[in-house]
Amino acid sequence: MAENDEARHFLREHAHYEDDLGTWRGAAQAVGGPIVDLGAAAGRIALPLARDVHTVWAVDRSPLMLAEIDRQAADDPAVAGRVRTLEADMCDFELPEPCGLVVIAMNTLQVLVDTDDQLRCLSCVRRALRPDGELWFDLTLPDLGEIAGSLGVVRMLGFHREPDGAMLVHSGWYDELDVIDQSVTLTLRVEDRAPDGATDVRLREHRVHLFQPVEVEHLLARTGFGVVEVWGDHDGSPLTASSDRQVWRCRPA
Repeated sequence: MAENDEARHFLREHAHYEDDLGTWRGAAQAVGGPIVDLGAAAGRIALPLARDVHTVWAVDRSPLMLAEIDRQAADDPAVAGRVRTLEADMCDFELPEPCGLVVIAMNTLQVLVDTDDQLRCLSCVRRALRPDGELWFDLTLPDLGEIAGSLGVVRMLGFHREPDGAMLVHSGWYDELDVIDQSVTLTLRVEDRAPDGATDVRLREHRVHLFQPVEVEHLLARTGFGVVEVWGDHDGSPLTASSDRQVWRCRPA
């Protein structure tokens, strides 16, 4: 197996998800760069923003993910020279220039289950931004009761059919809920069905923090951010108790 297969699998599994791209593109257009894609993984956000003629720093701690970004950038004249990769922890990174926008997409902030790490990350972001810069990020809006009542229950999360007939089927389940530190362990399952019927199954286990809005406001205030607006989804709808998502727009206070 090639050493960057993990990154290419990750990119392929998420490439069809575009519900949030309009949010990040709109923010980039309004705020300007340079832009930081924090927790960039294999470049699902960084590369489209670079194609929009922005300078983008793709920050991730995985050298394999960053190598995949570099490979794609080298093959695409539309982004050549506009994507810069930086191997660093999202809680401890430093850039050579102030940035206009930091994006933390696809619930990535939730991988930080410890409060100290959350504060360190947001403090790094605050230092990286220009005084007029902005931080945008999204999170799930958890229902702890619903999670507790469905531990172990397999959920269908969707499927995607590719032009060659291959199909990716996504499912997952909650393994364990810790109500004290508001974290959940979950397993995501991706079934890759080839056109000839061959099937490959990949499992990924994650432990993530479940952020409530009041907690997010407190963390932002402690790290020098003011909240500009909060949406309940990427369509710009207001955040309510029945929302599935939280989309936050913040500025240095």
